[in-house]
Amino acid sequence: MVVGPSEVANEPYDIVVVDESHRLRRRVNLGTYFGAFDAACKKLGLDNNHCSELDWMVQQSKKLVLFYDENQSIKPSDTTKESFDKLKADKKTKIERLRSQFRVKGGNDYIQYVDDLLRCKKVKNQQFFDSKEYEFLLFDSIEDMVDEIKQRDQENGLSRMIAGYSWEWISKKDQSLFDIKIENTKLKWNNVADDWINSPNAVNEVGCIHTTQGYDLNYAGIIFGNEISYDKAKNEIVILEKNYFDKNGKQSIKDPNQLKEYVINIYKTIMLRGIKGTYVYVCDQHLKEYLAQFIGKFKIQNQAKVLPLDSVIPFQNSVPLFSLKAAAGAFSEVQEVSDFTWIELPTRYKPSKDLFACTVIGDSMNKVIPNGSICLFRRYTGGSRNGKIVLVELTDMLDADTGSCYTVKEYQSVKTTDGENWKHKNIILKPLSYDQSYKEINFNDEDDLNLLKVIGIFESVL
Repeated sequence: MVVGPSEVANEPYDIVVVDESHRLRRRVNLGTYFGAFDAACKKLGLDNNHCSELDWMVQQSKKLVLFYDENQSIKPSDTTKESFDKLKADKKTKIERLRSQFRVKGGNDYIQYVDDLLRCKKVKNQQFFDSKEYEFLLFDSIEDMVDEIKQRDQENGLSRMIAGYSWEWISKKDQSLFDIKIENTKLKWNNVADDWINSPNAVNEVGCIHTTQGYDLNYAGIIFGNEISYDKAKNEIVILEKNYFDKNGKQSIKDPNQLKEYVINIYKTIMLRGIKGTYVYVCDQHLKEYLAQFIGKFKIQNQAKVLPLDSVIPFQNSVPLFSLKAAAGAFSEVQEVSDFTWIELPTRYKPSKDLFACTVIGDSMNKVIPNGSICLFRRYTGGSRNGKIVLVELTDMLDADTGSCYTVKEYQSVKTTDGENWKHKNIILKPLSYDQSYKEINFNDEDDLNLLKVIGIFESVL
């Protein structure tokens, strides 16, 4: 059962597990929640001015499990660190430290790197964070970062932009206005608050800590706003309070160091949303110069690069290029290097013998794949294909664009279940084209389903 703090206040539980417990609230900057908070405290016999939702959890549960990270506390309404320290000091409390995480493919090394970066613990000329599992890049152009996030979203899904509170939310009252203006780029804050990540227009908007904390993304594009800078003489992050527009995030704060701690925690938290990569753009020139010492720069790759044979290290620095027109039967293990053209593998991909490239002809997928594009695919070895762009071999028909038995389409399936067993009811190969003349290919019966074979899963346009 999933419940909120108010439900816990209404009745006792044998076991309560609290995720993101650092976000349990106290009676500070609660807005419309003041009344409900006070009522719950009165019901539980607690002093509303000296307790928090953490006290509710303790009082209403026989066993309490808290997932707590003091570095993700982001505003004054969060329960204080001292309250958690008091609970940790209780002899009845058992403390377990989580030593690994499963979200960020950069692993604990990336997490520590980000922490050191924001705490100004990095040493100049130290080697950049480098991982074949994770992409961490600094952008000089906000337009380039927006374009790359949108491209990653087409390729992988769940790629979003997130920013610090350096701009007022003026579009909330007037949808014709833009909130964020950087260089020649105009952007809007998230149009919806609940489940913004999955909302239809999210890829064109910018989220904040409140709409992304607790969510997983594939790629996160982080915009460091004008509220955060860097003092080179002191080697420390500086917060410009006048440029920080989260009223509930700064109201009642008297100590500038406390505000600094909250803002740093915000940026660290949003920099850990991306599973596959984090892109960074910085508005403040001093901070940009500091971060440029420790984050590799994004470089535009105009087109796929063909490597000369004497430079090819198969499946390490390159992948084979197939022509869909002439590929019949060719997607087997490579025998002779000289039999293929080899394309340079982008640095964001971990080398694998499962990767290969194809030239995709035609306009049936031009919303994602322009005609004539060289695309990277990963050999299909099992697992769900639903909603993914796939390279399919058709055994009883030819693709209109390629004139071959291979086609690239979005894969959709409907399944039926019979007890513990399931089978495909129908499979749809869907074009993603601006040209409405392209139609879906439907496979509706068992014989039809045997007429297709998924060869690979689309990764990206090279």
